[in-house]
Amino acid sequence: MTGPVDRFGVLALRRGVSLGVLLSTHARDFELVLAAAAQSFEAGRGYGERDVNERLRAFLDGPGAMLGTDHVELRRWLVDFRVLARDGYGRVYTAGTPAERIAGFIAQLAGVDLAAVARAAREDDAAKRAQRKERWQGAVGEGKTP
Repeated sequence: MTGPVDRFGVLALRRGVSLGVLLSTHARDFELVLAAAAQSFEAGRGYGERDVNERLRAFLDGPGAMLGTDHVELRRWLVDFRVLARDGYGRVYTAGTPAERIAGFIAQLAGVDLAAVARAAREDDAAKRAQRKERWQGAVGEGKTP
């Protein structure tokens, strides 16, 4: 199996990924995506709900663009899986204590620019698609069936 950074690059190529479906079909990928979203938050720091929402929107607009969800649903998943913890009043969020495998992914992704990983994977995929299209158009132009 590839490492979590490489796997995240593969996941970044997808579109409209449902977290619920991902959990039921590919639990490790689900955990990796939650760990990637956790990179938006520093340990030991408290965040208000507005700040949490802004950070999650930024994640969904960048490295997490493969997800077919909004910041509210993502925040709920992060809280449900203890990646984020809320105070008793639901006003302050902090880094939580997730399950061991998610915590392991968080540690492995620490310091990795996931936006750059996703961007590179998407650019590489676009270049490969362009090459395939060019080869196909060349074959069609020569009267060959691709």
